[in-house]
Amino acid sequence: MNKKLLAMGLSVSMIAGMLTGCGNASDDAQASTQPATQQTTAGQTSDSGDEPITLRFSWWGGDERNAATLDVIEQFEQLHPNVTIEAEYGGNDGYHDKLATQLASGTAADIVQVDPEIFPQYVNTGDYFIDYQDYSNMDLSTFDENYISLEINGRYDGKQLGLPTGISGAGILVNQDLADAIGLDFTKAYTWDDLFEMGKKVREYDDSMYLLCANKEYIVNLVVFNYGKQLCGKTLFDIESGQLNITEEQMKQVMEYVQKLYDEEVVAPASYQAAYSGDNLQSDANWIAGKYVCALTYISTIDVMVAANDSANYTMSQLPMLDGCTEAGWASNTPQVIAITKTCEHPEMAVEFMNYFFNNETALATLGATRSVPPTENARKICSENGKLSEVTMEGANIAAAAGGTPNDKISSSEESKTILFDAVETIGYGATTPDAAASEIIDSLSSL
Repeated sequence: MNKKLLAMGLSVSMIAGMLTGCGNASDDAQASTQPATQQTTAGQTSDSGDEPITLRFSWWGGDERNAATLDVIEQFEQLHPNVTIEAEYGGNDGYHDKLATQLASGTAADIVQVDPEIFPQYVNTGDYFIDYQDYSNMDLSTFDENYISLEINGRYDGKQLGLPTGISGAGILVNQDLADAIGLDFTKAYTWDDLFEMGKKVREYDDSMYLLCANKEYIVNLVVFNYGKQLCGKTLFDIESGQLNITEEQMKQVMEYVQKLYDEEVVAPASYQAAYSGDNLQSDANWIAGKYVCALTYISTIDVMVAANDSANYTMSQLPMLDGCTEAGWASNTPQVIAITKTCEHPEMAVEFMNYFFNNETALATLGATRSVPPTENARKICSENGKLSEVTMEGANIAAAAGGTPNDKISSSEESKTILFDAVETIGYGATTPDAAASEIIDSLSSL
């Protein structure tokens, strides 16, 4: 069985002519001739137990991911001696350019790993992928429905065209012993305004402490965006038209909230935060000294924050919500999705392999966290038991997966948009502008993007 990357000489210049409207294309694979199968109802194929079957699986990744994936392939082949899975793997450069060309020409691998940001381009361009829900041998019940049902995680118009390989999202990491000492309960549902009362208690307990470890970048990414989405009930920009959804008055409310975080000393002063900008919260001297009750985090940064002050006992908190909001705001999404192409001559066996890949305990233990924090609670539990995933990160992933909010739109997530918001939050933090003036400038600047 050939598990080496199959060379491919397709030119990226073919993309524009072969896949109009698709910004990226692919990388990996030549067509393989596979035996014909007998069609059944529902468009599935019936694969006999002794018929030779070849499947091609294309992905990108580093050495650890590649080795684990190859091990899982061998495990599956031992269980299915008539099946050969040809592995086509390498780096991410050029992968999606090549995949776009292959999808258009019908030569894509049977099973393909895809960036979730690019996947919609393929879905909108052609009918390339099977719906996992059409196959009874795929157990989707192990995925949190709130998570798997998001479009960015593979659900399009009710069809599960891709499966998420992992989970990323936001959370609030709590120094539980300190929270208990002050009398703060993060286990119950709470609102954004509740943070002010909590912050007051922290300052009364010890005026060298603050409730929330954050900087302007985290305040924008995890406060402004999520508070804003909850406030206007949708993403800041309309995903289809690109028009602003959030009004100037609503943006003013968001900026008023940010100002109150500083004024009521829920967060440290902006002048102090400036020394720990970007993804550098773990270096904050007050965090290391245990002078914050909690910190805004991403699932991927939980262990980094814990390591910076490993003497504390940590838990993950629920996420604040506005009273009566219809949009949760907080959202989690996957680093990759895995889809099965409709040109696959043995889709039922390909689905069988995907079911093994996502649900078999031996496979889950082998894959570990090589595609980020695993997407199912059972996989996360296995990783935690094997020491590949900390208990607090698993807890954070469970919270993020259940959040159910809508991911940010691409315009508000752009560097230009974020820079506008970073500058506004910093200016408010220094007391150099008002929420009213900041909101007006933000809306004017965002409208020009």
